[in-house]
Amino acid sequence: MARLNHTAKKKQQGNILVLFCVGLIAMIATASMALDGGHLLLSKSRLQLLVDAAALSAATQLQKGGDHPAARQAAVDMINQNLTFKEFSELADELDLSMADTYNNDVTEQLKIEFSLRPDPFTVTADTTAQYIRVTLNDLPLASFLAQVVGISKEVDATSVAGPSTVLEECYSNLVPMVVCGANNDPDDNFGLPINELQLLKISSEPDSPIGPGNFQLVRLEGAAGAADIRKAMAGEDYNGEMCFSATGTTDDQIDTEPGNTVGPVVQGLNTRMGEWKGGQVNNIDHPRDLNNCAGDYIPLNTMGELDTASPEYAAAYRYPTYETDTQNAAGGSASCSSTNLSGDIVTPEPPRAERRILQILVGDCDGQTNGASQLGYFGSACFFLTQAVTQKGKEAYVVGEYVAACTSEGTPSGTADDLPGPYKIVLYHAGVTDA
Repeated sequence: MARLNHTAKKKQQGNILVLFCVGLIAMIATASMALDGGHLLLSKSRLQLLVDAAALSAATQLQKGGDHPAARQAAVDMINQNLTFKEFSELADELDLSMADTYNNDVTEQLKIEFSLRPDPFTVTADTTAQYIRVTLNDLPLASFLAQVVGISKEVDATSVAGPSTVLEECYSNLVPMVVCGANNDPDDNFGLPINELQLLKISSEPDSPIGPGNFQLVRLEGAAGAADIRKAMAGEDYNGEMCFSATGTTDDQIDTEPGNTVGPVVQGLNTRMGEWKGGQVNNIDHPRDLNNCAGDYIPLNTMGELDTASPEYAAAYRYPTYETDTQNAAGGSASCSSTNLSGDIVTPEPPRAERRILQILVGDCDGQTNGASQLGYFGSACFFLTQAVTQKGKEAYVVGEYVAACTSEGTPSGTADDLPGPYKIVLYHAGVTDA
């Protein structure tokens, strides 16, 4: 009996050893999944950052006018630049770009850079007009910790696609409800607007409007309900929420104009920026003056109803560069205007506010509009310097401004896949798009 018990114990000891070995292997496999799996995910994330940055850099190079080899070189340069950082050191050890061939899709054995006419489906093409770029890094080996014990090797790859977004919707919340006529929709060309010249931002009652009879270059803002809202918008009060345009040329993206002169509300609203508060619903708290309200003598109109460029008042007008210089020189204290011939002063804040004289105004396509059109094509928006306060003489009131620059807005891709004209930005696309 004792002999049998001894044999049974030996068998039990053998079973425990087997179970221990199986359990040890399971523990190693679990530890490997935790340690090497975490390392794999971290490395994958870092590699994705590399290809995202490379794709964006290449797409930007194309947007600037570069060709495909230049775009590939921009991608390679961006990868090399990022590989110098410590967190990418392991990837740098496994990625050799010293023999990069930027004239072929297969830049190296591991790096592929391809082009497509559309982001999805991404169809590889040699067409030189293709603006969408896909950067792929394949089969980068990683160091194994416990994974090699269970016979697992680690490799990572990543893909990124970048290129122009769909047409951007440009949204504004503080528009001055006036429109000027541009020559084109290119903000880099300043919409074809005159530079370093004064111009009428709103005409008086006498001359013919470039839009047509009865239209004095006023805009009907969404939610506006009459003269009171025009006054508040001219004063810079955000009462009507956002207005969005996308320059697609569709009816929904047109500028709605407001027929009629609406002299009183225009004068009362705009002149708050110059330190005058007259009429209802405007005050120096909600509608503060500009820090700098210096201005020259009122510029007259000629017999054609245009600014009299030969007048001494035009020659001596207070211009935007002087406004900037005077305001900067007076920072932190009160000051008078740069010339004794000017009226106004420069004061510290509370309640005055900087750049209240910079007006954000829509730029429209007035070409062919001769009948007081209710809608104009949308080109963009421009920033104008309000040269002087607006003077009302009966039914006459005109606004004089100086073009400063194309105004920017927060752009959001419209999501419209059609190839339409208009502003865009370089964006990343879902990396999972594949060849058609």
